[in-house]
Amino acid sequence: MKVLRLTPQTSLDLLPDYLWDGESPALSSRMVVCLRQGRIDRVVPRASYSPDGSQQLYLPHLTLLPGLVDAHVHLALDGLDFKAAVARWQDPEAMIHCIKKELEANLEHGILAIRDGGDASGWNLWARDRAPHEGPVPRIVATGRAVHKKGFYGSFLGPPLTPPFDWQRTVKDLAAGGSDQIKVIVSGLVTFKNWGEVGPVQFDFNELRLLVEAAHGRGLKVMAHANSDGAVRQAVEAGVDSVEHGYFVSDETLHKMAERGTYWAPTVAAVANRLQVAKAREYNPREQDIIRRTVELQLKKIAHAHKTGVRLIVGTDAGAPGVYHGRSYGDELSFFLAAGIPSRAVLRAATSIGAGALGLESELGSITPGKLPYLIAIAGNPLEDLSALQRLEVVIIPEKG
Repeated sequence: MKVLRLTPQTSLDLLPDYLWDGESPALSSRMVVCLRQGRIDRVVPRASYSPDGSQQLYLPHLTLLPGLVDAHVHLALDGLDFKAAVARWQDPEAMIHCIKKELEANLEHGILAIRDGGDASGWNLWARDRAPHEGPVPRIVATGRAVHKKGFYGSFLGPPLTPPFDWQRTVKDLAAGGSDQIKVIVSGLVTFKNWGEVGPVQFDFNELRLLVEAAHGRGLKVMAHANSDGAVRQAVEAGVDSVEHGYFVSDETLHKMAERGTYWAPTVAAVANRLQVAKAREYNPREQDIIRRTVELQLKKIAHAHKTGVRLIVGTDAGAPGVYHGRSYGDELSFFLAAGIPSRAVLRAATSIGAGALGLESELGSITPGKLPYLIAIAGNPLEDLSALQRLEVVIIPEKG
């Protein structure tokens, strides 16, 4: 795989044999993508292309498309050993090494933009601010530290809050600390002891509504960790921008999400990958059966969400047990396919729609004039066979990272 890191002064003409722009129902053949001053200037048929002396890069037999987006990761976790990863937060040298490896793994799988769901030590902010100076990395949207209620799930994601809540102050402090979006923990985790069991809801509707208003007042989106239909519905009605996980959501709530334009990252791999050989030993047969049933239901909900018009996005929850940065992205795509989602819809969730959830729709996610060239070139037609994404040949990324 070849990585091209482009400066803001770059003038370069890309000549792939095929192109998918992030939206179209089919590939285009023999197009030219002209980059000027580090941005996409125009996209023209090769038949009408007039070279102006700019450098040219031929990409024979390859398909050029937007870089992939992972809308939910945790760079401070590695998917291997949760306790060891959290302990490592106190070792800057080890953390920097691990985060660099995780960012490299994303690039190696064509993932050129990620949204980090937070960690209590704020390593995701370091990754966004410092890693681009070390070499080519994906574009990082960082939530900093997540909002959660004292005594409830989420202590490793951010400091606890105690009522009464001063949401204006909380959001102001998070924004001042560098948060690109606000991450709120609305519910607990899905447990596997009993079918459908989820940790309790942490905030009531009015509390969530006021948090969302405070965030939106500062131009910040809100991503909500929410499981159980009650938690998801409350978050959606409060106006959050994206729902993370969303296990046991009802069809009625999915309709509300479609009406409101709420993004949904179903994070199937975060549950399904617990059945991988090494992880499965941690669960007894009854718990393994509950995990399988939970995944089966989530796939049905994804199918219904697609039919309803929910803005599905691809988020792996990389760093969760058994979910690895970069390489687990293919797992999540395969679950979308298993839910019956057409390849083009999966690709849109992984590119243009995902970019919207990150608030980067004006910067990346499609091959459109004015956008930055976060691009990949692969061997094959991903609209016919998503496994073509595994045949990654070229990564093109702006110097700003």
